[in-house]
Amino acid sequence: MSVLKLMLVLVLLSLSQAYNHFALTDCSSNSNSLLTINGHLLEYPIEIPGHVRVSSTVDIHRPIRAGHLRLDATIQKWIVFDYFTLPCISWVGSCSYDVCDLLSWFDDRGCPWQLESNNFPCTCPFNNGTYTLDPHPFYIPEVRGPWQWIAYGDFRVIGSLIDEDTSEEVACYSLEFAVEIAPTSWGWW
Repeated sequence: MSVLKLMLVLVLLSLSQAYNHFALTDCSSNSNSLLTINGHLLEYPIEIPGHVRVSSTVDIHRPIRAGHLRLDATIQKWIVFDYFTLPCISWVGSCSYDVCDLLSWFDDRGCPWQLESNNFPCTCPFNNGTYTLDPHPFYIPEVRGPWQWIAYGDFRVIGSLIDEDTSEEVACYSLEFAVEIAPTSWGWW
């Protein structure tokens, strides 16, 4: 490979990285938000496979009951010069979910110990109050198969909560983060 080609590849690779930082921001235009979230990652960037420790506080200002709250999730990946929205495929990606139906996944599997040990609710209904998650480790397994090409890089996830009865946005949060391959999973390391 010529020096010019190598320099071109290095420039393109450097441009393919977005901010490579962690940010959780309130993107709601509603002054009467349903909830307030504060969260932090203690290990950053996120490495897959590996553990990530998350600490957060969620203040729920009004009770949340089943069947009335929709999550519109937009997942974007930084590719070369901009964020591109990942489509909804088989209920993965930028999809809309009934919040309580989504959380009902925990009914059969049980609440993860990291949440249970903090009395952090896993299923609806949610009472108003403050819920705190201590920084326990969550394991993220290796990604294989067709999703592997998209699992690493810089991401922005926007979650908008919509009250199904009024069609009003009751909360919105944007999360920016980077995911890297864990050094031990490179095989030649």
